[in-house]
Amino acid sequence: MKIEYFYSLASPFAFLGSEKFQTIAKKNNAEIVEKPCDLVGGIFSKTGGVPVPQRSPQRQKYRLDELKRWSEFLNIKINIKPKFFPPKDPHIPAKYTIAANLLGIKIFFGHELLKKLWIEEKDISDENNIELISKQFKIGFNELSSLAKSEKVSKIYIDNTEEAIQKNVFGAPTYIFKNELFWGQDRLEFLERALKQS
Repeated sequence: MKIEYFYSLASPFAFLGSEKFQTIAKKNNAEIVEKPCDLVGGIFSKTGGVPVPQRSPQRQKYRLDELKRWSEFLNIKINIKPKFFPPKDPHIPAKYTIAANLLGIKIFFGHELLKKLWIEEKDISDENNIELISKQFKIGFNELSSLAKSEKVSKIYIDNTEEAIQKNVFGAPTYIFKNELFWGQDRLEFLERALKQS
């Protein structure tokens, strides 16, 4: 069983759901197919989404309320207004995550980047911070960096984004199992139900 995981490396809701998602997948013997994608410049522009800074004050306030509620409910202490959100260049951490995937480090690399942004308040566009994560996983940073900046990774990133749009993805995180789409970490119970019924 495979779950396609479309997400942005800047999404607080992807981070809040990350550990639970990994637990659900492991418990149900499901493989996570990780697909970092361009949410703002790619998916939003094709599906009517609006970047957070451009949303109405009412929507921005409710988003912060939701982050606070979910953070407390899940007992995950995040900074709901971190210093480096949105990242200066969200493509950089996405491409490094894809590169780490190609080197055999699945879901965990992206999780650590999200953690740096939402808990440690670090700039995940800064390669020095990405290098710290590469050391955690014992990946040679020169090799990782070279791969992240390659045409191969750029193509995967573009392909992930185009595939997401074709599959009706409009926000992050989105989980797809057997062509059924589950948007948001608050839909993980429905995803688990689908896994158990398959």
